Amino acid sequence: MSFQWMAQAGRQQLFHLCTIPGTNYVIRRNVIEKVGGWDVKALAEDTEISFRVYQMGYRIKFQPRAVTWEQEPQTLDVWFHQRKRWVEGNIYVIVKNAKLLFQKKGRPIRFDLMYFLSVYFILMTSLILSDSVFILSVAGVVHSDLQGFSNSLWLFAVTMFVVSTFLTITTEKGELTFSNFLLIIFMYLVYSQMWLAVAANGMVGYIREQVFHQQAKWYKTKRYQ
Repeated sequence: MSFQWMAQAGRQQLFHLCTIPGTNYVIRRNVIEKVGGWDVKALAEDTEISFRVYQMGYRIKFQPRAVTWEQEPQTLDVWFHQRKRWVEGNIYVIVKNAKLLFQKKGRPIRFDLMYFLSVYFILMTSLILSDSVFILSVAGVVHSDLQGFSNSLWLFAVTMFVVSTFLTITTEKGELTFSNFLLIIFMYLVYSQMWLAVAANGMVGYIREQVFHQQAKWYKTKRYQ
């Protein structure tokens, strides 16, 4: 995946950090044994074991020359359930390691922990507030007069999203097309809302499992020939 490739490359270059991806990785058996093996409760087992590898003093290296291919979800239903599993799995990892955020021994995972907190809590909360304010504003119930906001700032945000995403897909041959450019603009309008639905559903699922002491169910992403 081009986006993941660029994200991991950037993390390696700037912070000397790299999490184990769900696919295409090599790990020594003795390292898994030293960290205590896999956590059978973790749906995002790659993120979970990455955190423990960090804490044991090991480092995960990104290898840009390793090229593999994987099949992305081809239907909305498969995509939704795959992402929901990611949400529930990563929330489990956040809750499991949250106490280490302000502890010295949690320093190796602090950056990633803050990252996942921002994605699954701060971003989700921001999207909910943003959508709520937008709907109430359109309905004439409230009026927002935020200082510092302007159309130029909004245009800059859209431009940065489109340009960065377009540059990412150009790493794959044949993806530099006008139709993809239009698709990225469409993504800006709808993808965050789709992700919000997935994140909210995953959050509810995680809370339900904790309240009723249910075992998290592994969803195997469907693949097509």
